[in-house]
Parts: sequence; C-alpha cells; structure tokens
Amino acid sequence: MQKQIDRFEIGFNRLMLYLAGLVAASIGLIAVLIPVNLFLVKTHLGSIWWLYEAVEYTLYFGVFLGAPWVLHQGAHVRVDVITMALRREAAERVERAMDVAGAILCIFLCFYGSRVTIWEFQDGSLPDKDLRIPTGYIMSVFTISFLFLTIEFLLRFRRSSQRTPIEADSPKAGF
Repeated sequence: MQKQIDRFEIGFNRLMLYLAGLVAASIGLIAVLIPVNLFLVKTHLGSIWWLYEAVEYTLYFGVFLGAPWVLHQGAHVRVDVITMALRREAAERVERAMDVAGAILCIFLCFYGSRVTIWEFQDGSLPDKDLRIPTGYIMSVFTISFLFLTIEFLLRFRRSSQRTPIEADSPKAGF
C-alpha cells in the first residue's frame, strides 16, 4: 500500500509540475502578446480582439490550477506567528491540524464547485463577453483545483511525519 501511495504522489507531483509549467508558459505568452497587440493597434494593422479576455481567463485558470504546486513548494502565504512561538512538537501538531483543516475546507469547496459546475452545464450559461467560454468549463477548473488542493493537503499531512526539522521550516520557491 505504501508503494502505491508513493507512486501516486510521484505522479501527482509530476502533474502539478506540468500544470505549473503551462501556467508559466501562458504568462510568458501574455507578456509577448500584449506588446504585439499594442504595436498592431498603434500601427493601424489591426488588433488581437480576443486578447484581453483571454488574459482574464488565463489568469483565472493559472491561479486555480497553479495553487496546488505553490502549496507543495511551500511558497504560499503563511502566517507563522503562532507556530514560531510554540515548541517544535506543538508547532508540528498545529501544522498537521492545519493540513487536515485545509483538506476539509478544500473538499467542501470541491463539492460546492461540482454542484455549481453541473448546474452551469445544465443551464448552458455563457458570459457576456466577446470570447465566450461556457461557464460550466470555468467552474470545472474551480472544482478540479480544489480537488487537487485537497490531495496536496492530504499528502502534506502524510509527508509531515517524514520531514526533517530543516525541511519543515524551509519553503521552496521556483522550479
């Protein structure tokens, strides 16, 4: 059973790294396309009419799908005021409790998101934009991201007993 969980975690981490790479590539593409669009508009050669709405969607997708990778890296926003004031053993218990609380909250949001996703697909609602992606797809990204966050919180809980004190206190950032 331990090997299966280890294999699952390795595959999950690879998937999160792949999604983080896609998010990074999309941000790079945005950084290139906005000046190109500005050049096209200023030279009266046309424009990329869908660009700004695509940027909105891309940032939405990136924030939600990149969140589990950021959590795994320990690069998320944390308030360590309480845990820094506690003994190491107590701080580790608080961390584990927060991992469980985070998993419970995320599974609740995943459940809520799945209900809204189903309703949106049934209604077939579309946003009032030029670039119209059905709202059901947008909500499915929300749902999937909270499923991934739930998994990451549970894996953090599992890893917390295997970490050395130095690893537990040092967040990682970047690729």
